[in-house]
Amino acid sequence: MPIFEYKGVGPDGKQMKGTVDAESSRSARQKLKNRGVYTTELRERSADARTSGRSAVTGGITVKLKNLTLMIRQLATMVKARIPLDEALAAVVDQTDDPRLKSIMSQVKTSVNEGKSLADSCALFPKVFTPIYVSMIRVGEASGKLDLVLVRLATFSENQMEMRNKILGALAYPAFMMVAGTGIVIFLFAFAVPKITEVFAGSNMALPALTVVMIKISDFMAAHWLLLAIALVGSYSFFMWYISTPPGRAWWDAFSLRIPGVGKLKRMVAVSRFARTLSTMLGSGVQLLDAIDVVKEVVENTVIKNALERSKTSISEGQSIAGPLRASGEFPPMLTHMIAVGEKTGELEEMLNVVSDAYDSQVDNAIKSMTRLLEPLMIAVMGGIIGLVALSIFMPLLELNNLAGGTG
Repeated sequence: MPIFEYKGVGPDGKQMKGTVDAESSRSARQKLKNRGVYTTELRERSADARTSGRSAVTGGITVKLKNLTLMIRQLATMVKARIPLDEALAAVVDQTDDPRLKSIMSQVKTSVNEGKSLADSCALFPKVFTPIYVSMIRVGEASGKLDLVLVRLATFSENQMEMRNKILGALAYPAFMMVAGTGIVIFLFAFAVPKITEVFAGSNMALPALTVVMIKISDFMAAHWLLLAIALVGSYSFFMWYISTPPGRAWWDAFSLRIPGVGKLKRMVAVSRFARTLSTMLGSGVQLLDAIDVVKEVVENTVIKNALERSKTSISEGQSIAGPLRASGEFPPMLTHMIAVGEKTGELEEMLNVVSDAYDSQVDNAIKSMTRLLEPLMIAVMGGIIGLVALSIFMPLLELNNLAGGTG
């Protein structure tokens, strides 16, 4: 269905713009009129723009998790209220403000209207609808419980977004401190120290060792700043390239799990994602081995992913879930114990939810503890560096002042 871009005046008299899908420009104007929008400009989006969402198939376009989560929740609410799927999809297309998501959902709606299932239609955009979405929607459609599955997906997406926001929020302040502190140190060495050096140039006094070291560092940075910048950017680029390769990814994932403090946190996040995702999929009716295939991609860490692959082989041969996970040595005892209890009692989904909640709480506490530790540590390190620079400047200045006083 064509998508039209419009500008107009809303019911409150304010200027507004956006997109609307309709069979024709006349239908688009009528649809906008029904919303109380007086259209001042309307044009059909070009073919390239209409199909831009298709580039998600080749990895080009994604949407914000916040917008996707809100859309899933809206769709779940409408399907649960027994609104027909085509009408529910049309409603979420109208309601979303994200132009990329609007374009994608418009194409999903068109695909559904053409007779494809919702799962197959969503599968056209793997960068937006990951395997967990497609697998669960497919099971929901097959079982006639699409409303319940969409509610589970919405809750799952909200939990994932909450976890990500906690981590990003905790890292924001230390990252700002690091950037600000680095900028201050560079400024001192590049501008302040050279200016002070000019004061000492005309005197024959012997400079303190600390001042000599600081001047040499400043001179080196001034003479080789371009080389240092190239080396820094080159090292970062090489590192990012290397960890994007399979051997580099495997090395980094294994190494990061051994970093004191950080490794424990990364493992807890991976275990929480594993438990939450597996619980959500099993509760929606996805078969265990199919669910493990999807979970492997959600945990992201190669070490844990390989452990799950080995466990899947054992599970497919008739073993329990807990045994192979315990044997891998990559999963905490609490997780494997709770899974074993869940398998015996037939409440595996509930046990996985309990584990996920517990690890979410541990991750939250670990992030708070790490933030409390990092903030004073970074302040101490940056303050120490700045203090050394200041001391290297004031020591000879005080000596010069004493010499001047003695001469007078």
